[in-house]
Amino acid sequence: MSEPRPEHLREFAERVRALVAPFGSIAKAAKALGIPENTLRRACAGRNEPQAPLLMALSTRLNVSMSYLLGLSDDPVVATPPGAVGDIGAEFRRIPSLDARVAAGAGAETSAVAVENMLAFPQWMLRKLAPPGAKLSFMRAQGDSMRPIFGDGALLLVNESDTRLSEAKSGSEPKDIYVFEKSGALRAKRLRLRENGDVIVLSENPACDPEFLRASEAKRVAVLGRVVWWDDRL
Repeated sequence: MSEPRPEHLREFAERVRALVAPFGSIAKAAKALGIPENTLRRACAGRNEPQAPLLMALSTRLNVSMSYLLGLSDDPVVATPPGAVGDIGAEFRRIPSLDARVAAGAGAETSAVAVENMLAFPQWMLRKLAPPGAKLSFMRAQGDSMRPIFGDGALLLVNESDTRLSEAKSGSEPKDIYVFEKSGALRAKRLRLRENGDVIVLSENPACDPEFLRASEAKRVAVLGRVVWWDDRL
Protein backbone atom coordinates (compact mmCIF):
# COMPACT_ATOMS: atom_id res chain seq x y z
CA MET A 1 0.00 0.00 0.00
CA SER A 2 1.46 3.35 -1.05
CA GLU A 3 1.92 6.11 1.49
CA PRO A 4 -0.44 9.11 1.27
CA ARG A 5 0.93 12.17 -0.51
CA PRO A 6 1.85 15.18 1.65
CA GLU A 7 -0.82 17.88 1.62
CA HIS A 8 1.33 20.40 -0.27
CA LEU A 9 2.03 17.87 -3.03
CA ARG A 10 -1.67 17.02 -3.35
CA GLU A 11 -2.49 20.72 -3.66
CA PHE A 12 0.30 21.29 -6.19
CA ALA A 13 -0.92 18.33 -8.25
CA GLU A 14 -4.51 19.63 -8.24
CA ARG A 15 -3.41 23.05 -9.45
CA VAL A 16 -1.21 21.65 -12.20
CA ARG A 17 -4.00 19.34 -13.39
CA ALA A 18 -6.42 22.28 -13.54
CA LEU A 19 -3.89 24.39 -15.47
CA VAL A 20 -3.18 21.74 -18.12
CA ALA A 21 -6.78 20.48 -18.43
CA PRO A 22 -7.62 22.88 -21.33
CA PHE A 23 -4.99 21.13 -23.47
CA GLY A 24 -7.10 17.96 -23.48
CA SER A 25 -4.40 15.58 -22.30
CA ILE A 26 -1.12 15.57 -20.42
CA ALA A 27 0.70 14.52 -23.58
CA LYS A 28 -0.64 17.50 -25.53
CA ALA A 29 0.09 19.85 -22.64
CA ALA A 30 3.66 18.58 -22.31
CA LYS A 31 4.29 19.10 -26.03
CA ALA A 32 2.77 22.59 -26.05
CA LEU A 33 4.63 23.70 -22.92
CA GLY A 34 7.97 22.11 -23.79
CA ILE A 35 7.98 19.98 -20.64
CA PRO A 36 8.97 16.28 -20.63
CA GLU A 37 5.75 14.26 -20.57
CA ASN A 38 6.91 12.03 -17.71
CA THR A 39 7.83 15.10 -15.63
CA LEU A 40 4.37 16.59 -16.15
CA ARG A 41 2.64 13.29 -15.39
CA ARG A 42 4.51 12.98 -12.10
CA ALA A 43 3.62 16.59 -11.24
CA CYS A 44 -0.05 15.92 -11.94
CA ALA A 45 0.14 12.86 -9.69
CA GLY A 46 1.94 14.74 -6.89
CA ARG A 47 4.80 12.25 -6.87
CA ASN A 48 7.75 14.65 -6.60
CA GLU A 49 8.67 17.91 -4.97
CA PRO A 50 8.32 20.64 -7.65
CA GLN A 51 11.72 21.53 -9.09
CA ALA A 52 12.91 24.85 -10.51
CA PRO A 53 12.79 23.98 -14.26
CA LEU A 54 9.19 22.75 -14.01
CA LEU A 55 8.09 25.74 -11.91
CA MET A 56 9.74 28.17 -14.34
CA ALA A 57 8.14 26.53 -17.37
CA LEU A 58 4.65 26.47 -15.85
CA SER A 59 4.90 30.03 -14.55
CA THR A 60 6.26 31.67 -17.70
CA ARG A 61 4.31 29.68 -20.30
CA LEU A 62 0.96 29.63 -18.50
CA ASN A 63 1.41 33.13 -17.05
CA VAL A 64 0.67 32.06 -13.48
CA SER A 65 2.43 33.21 -10.36
CA MET A 66 5.00 31.13 -8.51
CA SER A 67 3.06 31.82 -5.30
CA TYR A 68 -0.01 30.15 -6.78
CA LEU A 69 1.94 27.09 -7.96
CA LEU A 70 3.53 26.69 -4.53
CA GLY A 71 0.25 27.08 -2.68
CA LEU A 72 1.21 30.40 -1.11
CA SER A 73 -1.64 32.25 -2.82
CA ASP A 74 -5.02 31.38 -4.30
CA ASP A 75 -4.64 34.03 -6.98
CA PRO A 76 -3.07 32.59 -10.16
CA VAL A 77 -2.58 36.01 -11.76
CA VAL A 78 1.01 37.23 -12.07
CA ALA A 79 1.29 40.26 -9.83
CA THR A 80 3.67 42.17 -12.10
CA PRO A 81 3.65 42.53 -15.89
CA PRO A 82 6.39 40.89 -17.98
CA GLY A 83 9.63 42.80 -17.66
CA ALA A 84 8.78 44.35 -14.32
CA VAL A 85 10.96 43.68 -11.32
CA GLY A 86 8.38 42.74 -8.73
CA ASP A 87 8.36 41.14 -5.31
CA ILE A 88 7.86 37.41 -5.86
CA GLY A 89 8.97 36.38 -2.41
CA ALA A 90 12.28 35.86 -0.69
CA GLU A 91 12.66 32.36 -2.13
CA PHE A 92 12.93 33.49 -5.75
CA ARG A 93 14.80 36.13 -7.71
CA ARG A 94 13.70 37.64 -11.01
CA ILE A 95 16.48 37.41 -13.60
CA PRO A 96 16.31 39.15 -17.01
CA SER A 97 16.03 36.89 -20.03
CA LEU A 98 17.87 38.62 -22.87
CA ASP A 99 16.67 38.70 -26.44
CA ALA A 100 19.90 37.12 -27.63
CA ARG A 101 20.92 33.86 -29.26
CA VAL A 102 24.37 32.68 -28.17
CA ALA A 103 26.09 30.68 -30.89
CA ALA A 104 27.32 27.32 -29.64
CA GLY A 105 28.85 26.81 -33.04
CA ALA A 106 31.12 28.64 -35.44
CA GLY A 107 29.55 31.99 -34.61
CA ALA A 108 26.40 33.75 -35.75
CA GLU A 109 25.30 37.34 -35.92
CA THR A 110 22.87 38.35 -33.19
CA SER A 111 20.39 41.17 -32.87
CA ALA A 112 20.82 43.97 -30.34
CA VAL A 113 20.56 42.58 -26.84
CA ALA A 114 17.46 43.67 -24.95
CA VAL A 115 15.49 42.37 -21.99
CA GLU A 116 12.80 40.09 -23.39
CA ASN A 117 11.16 39.13 -20.08
CA MET A 118 11.96 38.16 -16.51
CA LEU A 119 12.26 34.61 -15.21
CA ALA A 120 12.07 33.52 -11.57
CA PHE A 121 14.88 31.37 -10.23
CA PRO A 122 15.16 29.76 -6.75
CA GLN A 123 17.45 31.60 -4.36
CA TRP A 124 18.78 28.38 -2.83
CA MET A 125 20.17 27.38 -6.23
CA LEU A 126 21.62 30.82 -6.87
CA ARG A 127 23.54 30.64 -3.61
CA LYS A 128 25.34 27.58 -4.97
CA LEU A 129 25.93 29.05 -8.44
CA ALA A 130 27.04 32.66 -7.90
CA PRO A 131 28.15 34.98 -5.10
CA PRO A 132 25.69 37.50 -3.58
CA GLY A 133 25.19 40.56 -5.75
CA ALA A 134 26.34 38.90 -8.98
CA LYS A 135 24.81 40.27 -12.18
CA LEU A 136 22.92 37.42 -13.83
CA SER A 137 21.01 36.97 -17.06
CA PHE A 138 19.45 34.22 -19.16
CA MET A 139 20.40 33.67 -22.80
CA ARG A 140 19.63 30.99 -25.41
CA ALA A 141 22.20 28.71 -27.03
CA GLN A 142 22.25 28.33 -30.79
CA GLY A 143 23.95 25.40 -32.50
CA ASP A 144 25.29 22.01 -31.42
CA SER A 145 29.01 22.53 -30.84
CA MET A 146 28.59 22.20 -27.04
CA ARG A 147 26.75 18.88 -27.16
CA PRO A 148 26.41 16.69 -25.17
CA ILE A 149 26.60 19.34 -22.41
CA PHE A 150 23.83 21.45 -23.96
CA GLY A 151 22.35 21.82 -27.39
CA ASP A 152 20.49 24.18 -29.67
CA GLY A 153 17.90 26.26 -27.81
CA ALA A 154 19.20 25.48 -24.31
CA LEU A 155 18.51 28.09 -21.63
CA LEU A 156 21.81 29.42 -20.23
CA LEU A 157 22.23 31.27 -16.93
CA VAL A 158 25.21 33.61 -17.25
CA ASN A 159 27.10 35.29 -14.40
CA GLU A 160 28.04 38.60 -16.03
CA SER A 161 30.14 39.53 -12.99
CA ASP A 162 32.56 36.68 -13.74
CA THR A 163 34.50 37.71 -16.84
CA ARG A 164 38.11 37.01 -15.90
CA LEU A 165 39.63 33.94 -17.51
CA SER A 166 41.79 31.82 -15.24
CA GLU A 167 45.08 30.63 -16.65
CA ALA A 168 44.90 26.92 -17.49
CA LYS A 169 47.71 24.71 -16.28
CA SER A 170 49.71 22.82 -18.87
CA GLY A 171 47.98 19.60 -19.89
CA SER A 172 44.70 20.41 -18.12
CA GLU A 173 41.37 20.93 -19.83
CA PRO A 174 39.37 24.11 -19.08
CA LYS A 175 36.15 23.39 -17.22
CA ASP A 176 34.40 26.76 -17.41
CA ILE A 177 32.17 27.82 -20.30
CA TYR A 178 32.03 31.51 -21.15
CA VAL A 179 29.79 33.69 -23.30
CA PHE A 180 31.91 36.09 -25.32
CA GLU A 181 31.55 38.48 -28.23
CA LYS A 182 33.82 38.24 -31.26
CA SER A 183 33.31 40.17 -34.48
CA GLY A 184 29.77 41.12 -33.50
CA ALA A 185 28.69 37.57 -32.65
CA LEU A 186 27.87 36.09 -29.25
CA ARG A 187 29.32 32.64 -28.62
CA ALA A 188 29.49 30.07 -25.81
CA LYS A 189 32.69 27.98 -25.54
CA ARG A 190 35.32 26.70 -23.18
CA LEU A 191 38.21 29.16 -23.10
CA ARG A 192 41.81 28.32 -22.19
CA LEU A 193 44.06 31.28 -21.39
CA ARG A 194 47.76 30.66 -21.99
CA GLU A 195 50.65 32.36 -20.19
CA ASN A 196 51.47 34.58 -23.18
CA GLY A 197 47.88 35.86 -23.46
CA ASP A 198 46.82 33.58 -26.30
CA VAL A 199 43.39 31.96 -25.96
CA ILE A 200 42.29 28.54 -27.18
CA VAL A 201 38.55 28.25 -27.94
CA LEU A 202 37.22 24.73 -27.40
CA SER A 203 33.94 23.06 -28.28
CA GLU A 204 32.54 19.96 -26.59
CA ASN A 205 31.40 18.33 -29.83
CA PRO A 206 34.35 16.30 -31.19
CA ALA A 207 33.30 17.21 -34.73
CA CYS A 208 34.28 20.86 -34.06
CA ASP A 209 37.93 21.83 -34.28
CA PRO A 210 39.59 24.04 -31.64
CA GLU A 211 40.24 27.69 -32.52
CA PHE A 212 43.36 29.67 -31.68
CA LEU A 213 43.36 33.39 -30.85
CA ARG A 214 46.65 35.26 -30.68
CA ALA A 215 47.02 37.58 -27.70
CA SER A 216 46.52 40.66 -29.89
CA GLU A 217 43.25 39.23 -31.24
CA ALA A 218 42.14 37.91 -27.83
CA LYS A 219 42.31 41.45 -26.43
CA ARG A 220 39.52 42.43 -28.83
CA VAL A 221 37.27 39.63 -27.54
CA ALA A 222 34.76 40.80 -24.92
CA VAL A 223 33.94 38.16 -22.31
CA LEU A 224 30.32 38.73 -21.20
CA GLY A 225 30.27 36.19 -18.39
CA ARG A 226 30.57 32.59 -17.27
CA VAL A 227 27.79 30.06 -17.83
CA VAL A 228 26.82 28.74 -14.39
CA TRP A 229 23.67 26.71 -15.21
CA TRP A 230 21.83 25.43 -18.25
CA ASP A 231 18.75 23.42 -19.18
CA ASP A 232 17.85 21.85 -22.55
CA ARG A 233 14.23 21.24 -21.56
CA LEU A 234 13.00 24.83 -21.20
